[in-house]
This record gives sequence, structure tokens and C-alpha cells, in this order.
Amino acid sequence: RLNVGGLWEYFEFLPEADPINFVTRVRVPVLMMNGEFDIVFPYETSQLPLYELLGTDAAHKKHVVTADAHKVSQEILIRESLDWFEKYLD
Repeated sequence: RLNVGGLWEYFEFLPEADPINFVTRVRVPVLMMNGEFDIVFPYETSQLPLYELLGTDAAHKKHVVTADAHKVSQEILIRESLDWFEKYLD
């Protein structure tokens, strides 16, 4: 589960630590939750690229985008997490 995740736009990594070199290797089910108006991880340039680059099959990944900033409401966070855990940990 990724809570307000995204690719960093303003930080340079060494190649061996750059998330861009690892995100395609993720193959496990992923629930990603973000706020649409996040200024740390903007939707178009940070959230969406991370989500699309995930190596997880499309049937096993979900991106929940709420009308929030750099925080997802606790109610949505809990509801979506419980649904996800029920699906994949049952």
C-alpha cells in the first residue's frame, strides 16, 4: 500500500538508488492513494508516472485519487485499505 506516493521531481539520486530503476520490478499487488492537489507529488508529473511504471499487472493495482492535497482522509484510507487487505490477504 502506497499512501501519498510518487516519483520525486526535485531530487537527484545516484543510479543505484534511483526509484525509476526499481519501480518496474514491483510485481506485487499495489494500492496507491493520493490527493489530487498534492504539491509534493503532483498528479500528472509524479503520481501518474509512478503508477504507470509499476510492474504489477493492471488487474492487481489500483490508484485512488481523492480531492485532497498531500494527505488522504482517514475515512477513505481505512476503507480502501481494508477492502484491499480483504481481497489480497483473505
